[in-house]
Amino acid sequence: MANKFYYFGFGSNMLASRIHIQNPTAQRIGAGKLENYRLDFQGVGSNTWLGAPATIVPTPGTDVFGAIWEIDMCNLKDLDSQEGVSDGLYIPINVPVQSLSTNSEIICRAYHLSQQPETIVHGQAAAAAADVEVPSNRQPSHTYLKVLVKGAEESGIPADYVKWLRGLKHNGNQVEAMELKLQLSTVKLS
Repeated sequence: MANKFYYFGFGSNMLASRIHIQNPTAQRIGAGKLENYRLDFQGVGSNTWLGAPATIVPTPGTDVFGAIWEIDMCNLKDLDSQEGVSDGLYIPINVPVQSLSTNSEIICRAYHLSQQPETIVHGQAAAAAADVEVPSNRQPSHTYLKVLVKGAEESGIPADYVKWLRGLKHNGNQVEAMELKLQLSTVKLS
């Protein structure tokens, strides 16, 4: 394992065809759960996705589901580059992720935005998400959200979490090149 590391993908990198664009050695281990964190979105939007990117924020009593990947160390710099570490966009952290298939804890590399959101606007209960006004700088694009849903389904994430992802408020922006490249035409959102 010295030549490999574990990575927890909770955003677009849940989807195999997405992570393999820059990290071809990634092998999915299975689905995982990060306890006491929430999935959130923050920022003016990326040029790639045209909306707010995902982040994880420490929040007692909430969980984030994602994909656990085993990646060769030769791709570590590629993953850091994809996540904008040198530009100060994301910060790498190590987090304990519970494997859903083996029920064991795996320490994984993950990334959170350097500018973390302070308020909760994407509640993990469907009613909570519907009752809160979501500012535009906290909304992912339509395309990005479809990638998350497809990646979650592909990774074996629990259906209730996938349903919650489908219902998140998005900004309506579509990125045709990514829709085609990642074959998102059949992914439906709420």
